[in-house]
Amino acid sequence: NMPTARFYNESSYGITVYDGDPDQKVTFTSSPYDWMEASFFYSNIQDKPYCNVESDPVCKQDFKDKGFNFKIRLKEEGILPAIAVGINDIAGTGYYGSEYIVASYGINRTDFHFGLGWGTLDGSSENFNNPFGYISNSFNKRPLDEGLGGDFEPSRYFSGETASPFFGLSHVFNDRFKFS
Repeated sequence: NMPTARFYNESSYGITVYDGDPDQKVTFTSSPYDWMEASFFYSNIQDKPYCNVESDPVCKQDFKDKGFNFKIRLKEEGILPAIAVGINDIAGTGYYGSEYIVASYGINRTDFHFGLGWGTLDGSSENFNNPFGYISNSFNKRPLDEGLGGDFEPSRYFSGETASPFFGLSHVFNDRFKFS
């Protein structure tokens, strides 16, 4: 779940299956270009009610969610790091809604990733005032309600009172083993 400014080659496709607590998630990812990544996910969120009508047997199952993620490269790595921007759950319920700006820089087989996150990526105790709030006060308010999904809510993107820094590291040991 760590955002990076790394991209797979054009025409790459992948699937990720995650079984954790509370979520179980399947994600299908596509890289139609070497500068763009798009993915679709479907998740089961355990112990979150599907609906609130106790007499309806459908409501006895766990909550289901689906959404789309999108990432584009702004700059390739050179002397300075690669930079990308992404939006998770772009038109979904908002349960997984987050946005980020990330930079990645590689030294030999080790990659360093650092960036700013909003929404669900804004959870650090080291958060600070949203830098976009200096451009417009409208960036300081983030809708908190979880909708039914399927609607674009541009007022949610890169908004909230705060943003959090994040850092990550990955190392490639060989062509079959990578530590992230």
